[in-house]
Amino acid sequence: MPPRASNNKGRSPSRASSKYDYTEISKVELTSDEKVNFYGVIIDATFPYQFIQSKTNEKLFMCVLKVVDPSHYAKGEFAQLIMYAYKFEDLPIVQRLGDVIRVHRATIRKYSSKTDGNIRQFSANMYYSSSWALYSTDKATPIGQAATEGPYAFSGKRSTHEK
Repeated sequence: MPPRASNNKGRSPSRASSKYDYTEISKVELTSDEKVNFYGVIIDATFPYQFIQSKTNEKLFMCVLKVVDPSHYAKGEFAQLIMYAYKFEDLPIVQRLGDVIRVHRATIRKYSSKTDGNIRQFSANMYYSSSWALYSTDKATPIGQAATEGPYAFSGKRSTHEK
């Protein structure tokens, strides 16, 4: 019987117990069809709003964030994160710019804008498989609680946290 393949394929040995591999924003392949996990600092955000999807005539909620990380900010660029959900409660309400967002299972594409040029655009569908978590960069969360190591807001019923 042949030996079993390792579950850590594609992961670094130091992160063998990590469930997710995180990628820097500028290193995500634009032609990739795989789901991407990343962290980013929020530099701009919209409040979640409802719209009607033209293809299916469904009512969805959406919010748009501009995020950066050290690999992207140095170039003066940002990435756009578009988040979709069936319910308003499934989207983050960003109360403070500069906080960190963690996103799991987002897709990427290149978006050409007349004002901003070519930007990386991530899509996260809360109704399908994506998730998010917000981390405070200050000693207190936006609602006044003491910041801990874990997120102060997240999608779903619970969130995981790894150092």
